[in-house]
Amino acid sequence: MTKYHSGPPPSIGWWPTRIGKSCREYRWWDGKRWSWPAFPHENEFRAARWAAKKEVKSYNFEIIWGTT
Repeated sequence: MTKYHSGPPPSIGWWPTRIGKSCREYRWWDGKRWSWPAFPHENEFRAARWAAKKEVKSYNFEIIWGTT
């Protein structure tokens, strides 16, 4: 089971995330901002594309990240 947290995660990398009650998605945390979401069914090329796109700063506070 995934436990979700608010605020920045402890390290740079891919994290399971949610906004509100959205479905599970993955986002790249670069130490300052989240990327656009990538979903489990997408390949590594598409995930890399989403990781390069940064989320609007105003959404960053709404994103929660998970640990198992």
